[in-house]
Amino acid sequence: MSKLLNLATATFFLVLFVYPNAQAQTTADAASAKTFWSEVWQAYQTGNVDNVMQVYTDNAGSITPDGRLQSGKAAMKEDWENFMKMVDETPKFSPGEPNIRLITPDVAIVTYTTDADIKVGGQQVGGKMLGMAVAHKINGKWMLEFDSMTPVLTMPEGK
Repeated sequence: MSKLLNLATATFFLVLFVYPNAQAQTTADAASAKTFWSEVWQAYQTGNVDNVMQVYTDNAGSITPDGRLQSGKAAMKEDWENFMKMVDETPKFSPGEPNIRLITPDVAIVTYTTDADIKVGGQQVGGKMLGMAVAHKINGKWMLEFDSMTPVLTMPEGK
């Protein structure tokens, strides 16, 4: 009985020590992912392709707002360069507060809203969008593995 009591006491103190550390780690990981997400938008706001590509892994993927699947940083970079040649000026994004869900301390799913000011030939082609991204912490640095932006379409009201 003494061994069982000692084991229970040791387990109790171990949980008291480990659980708060795990919570602190999770909070710190979520905070660092949120900081990274702010850096992602700062890169996009520059309109500089190289700045944007720095936040992605080499094998990252993306679904563009017009529904094309991009695989790999090289394809994504080429697509972004072509997009920047098409727009009248550097797009402006007004991102909302992200929702960051840690899957593990080094993998996060980010959902977000943004309002995109994008003009092509004087016509507004941007607008409200919903997005989702998968971020992965590699060697202590968050990177995007995947992202997708979906335009929000206003549906007609029912009868």
